[in-house]
Amino acid sequence: MDLTEQRVVNESLTNAMSLAEGTRVFIALNVVFMTSFWSVGLAFLFVDVFQRPRWMLKFKTQPGRNQPVDMKDLTRLLRQLTVNYITVGLPYGVIHYVLHKLRGNDVTFTLPAASEFIVHLALCLIMEEITFYYAHRLFHTSVLYRRIHKVHHEWTAPIGLGAVYAHPLEFAFGNILTIASGPLVAGACQVTTLAWFTMATAVTIIHHSGYHLPLLPSPEFHDYHHLKFTGNYGLLGILDKLHGTLNQTWTRSKHFKRHRLIWSSKQMLT
Repeated sequence: MDLTEQRVVNESLTNAMSLAEGTRVFIALNVVFMTSFWSVGLAFLFVDVFQRPRWMLKFKTQPGRNQPVDMKDLTRLLRQLTVNYITVGLPYGVIHYVLHKLRGNDVTFTLPAASEFIVHLALCLIMEEITFYYAHRLFHTSVLYRRIHKVHHEWTAPIGLGAVYAHPLEFAFGNILTIASGPLVAGACQVTTLAWFTMATAVTIIHHSGYHLPLLPSPEFHDYHHLKFTGNYGLLGILDKLHGTLNQTWTRSKHFKRHRLIWSSKQMLT
């Protein structure tokens, strides 16, 4: 075999290995997202549809809204989720591998050191707050709100699956971009990235769930944004305070008073 033939063989092997590696990343990414999204989302949807278990109903942030959820609204939501996943979610699985490969991130699913894992997760959280806040504010400009973001705000009392009920462009730049930016900036490996995607997806659903449950993150801040349409653009409220974009009535609302961690199922929202 001469040098030319050897080079062709090597290139073929390299391409085959890259294809196999990319396929593994693509499958893992989709399995993790679908599992975390639907397991958490359907758990909340069960309560929305069947109003069971009864003890959860006392933790409803907007009592009487979507209790039970309207089936026509739910059908429309599920249809939009399907469109978003096919047109944006699946293509991103390919883009994800390419970007992480170009960034030099570990795509072999090797476990990271504990310290690296913690630092990279912290960076992911910071990047999500930054990217979500500015993307969200941009979508609230008059032109983009009317043409794109208004879809998401059809739910003034959101439900869990409504976390990604949005125009496909918003799903791409307001949802996927915000959680995908952190691992790229941090240079996180795939194990950390998938762990982050799982946590970020679950928390996003909780923020839209309409239930302020014990030991779970409070959804009051973002729930109030859906109720009032303006202000409270971030996730943690840090950039809202910095830019003065907290909703003017937020700090005087009952939602603000309830915006804390609930420790026991014996507690009730007031």
